[in-house]
Amino acid sequence: MEQNEPCFDAIRAGGSHPDPDSATTDGAFGLDLDALFEFGLQRTLDGIASMIDETSG
Repeated sequence: MEQNEPCFDAIRAGGSHPDPDSATTDGAFGLDLDALFEFGLQRTLDGIASMIDETSG
């Protein structure tokens, strides 16, 4: 995230993309890592369950 910050700042400065501003707080990334982990884990488990259903049916 920190490596991409200069590019992110350039996009924000352009003013034509308002959504990136909603992801930051005072110029810092306001990401909830626990929520991101849980979201990714749930997608992974859903995929595994789908594969099990396909092979056991």
